[in-house]
Amino acid sequence: MKYVLAVAEHKTLAAAGRAMRVNHTTVLRRINAFEHNYGLRLFERLPSGYALTEAGDELLKSAREMQDIISRLEGTLTGKDLRLEGNLRVTTCDTLMGSVLPEILAGFSRLYPGITLELTTGSFVTDLAQRDAHVAIRTADDVPESLIGKRTADVAFAIYASPQLIEQNGAAHPERIRRWVVPDITLGGMAVSRWQRKHIPEAAIAMRADSLVSLQRAALAGLGFAILPCYLGSSDARLTKIEYSELGSIRTGLWVLTHEDLRRTARVNAFTGYASRELQRLGSFFLGRALTYNTLSPM
Repeated sequence: MKYVLAVAEHKTLAAAGRAMRVNHTTVLRRINAFEHNYGLRLFERLPSGYALTEAGDELLKSAREMQDIISRLEGTLTGKDLRLEGNLRVTTCDTLMGSVLPEILAGFSRLYPGITLELTTGSFVTDLAQRDAHVAIRTADDVPESLIGKRTADVAFAIYASPQLIEQNGAAHPERIRRWVVPDITLGGMAVSRWQRKHIPEAAIAMRADSLVSLQRAALAGLGFAILPCYLGSSDARLTKIEYSELGSIRTGLWVLTHEDLRRTARVNAFTGYASRELQRLGSFFLGRALTYNTLSPM
């Protein structure tokens, strides 16, 4: 039923597989087996993606009702847990795991050795909505009203490149840059992506990627100039930061979020409080005003 829900929501096997963190062929096998076992055709296979049949639409309604009941029951039971032990599922993004977050997780683990961290870099909205995670640490312009939490910092962006590429390019001004590495359509909703689509010509794009960490690595290798969140670009001293006033007004929020019915769970409350304090302390680094960081407070 989870696979049926994923395909119905994401419309393609590949997108459903990414959301569930499995290969798209696994999704295909599960859907085919379900249809074969129950003698139903749930989806029409169209060039544009998978569309629900009438039988599939009926099944989807029941599946969502089941999912809601299970989620409410789990949330009620978890919300009464007052122990500082057990599993804590955290969803975040690869940029934070590639920079400041590992040391924060390590500091929390030392304070609360009875709590086992489970981490994913999946879709934080889906992860939290389906109770696949207890806490989300994410960058976003805004967040769903169903979640509670704190905007712990503002994140600024800057241009980064290897010193060798800057020398080869002959200048570091954006209008004179001849090679860029940029986000692909999956990251197109970010404000900085909209700025790049408006200002960077197609002929100057050397690579697109669905990960800002991939763009950081490409910039480090000299493939092109990249616009990165300052906390990611400045976390590697081998990259040179290039200030550009037009990017100065672009900001996004850094959030620590959970569900209303989980906030009194002891391990969730302990983690959100600790992570929020540590991230707030790094505010200057997220804004690009500090070139180095020390994530852990003195013990």
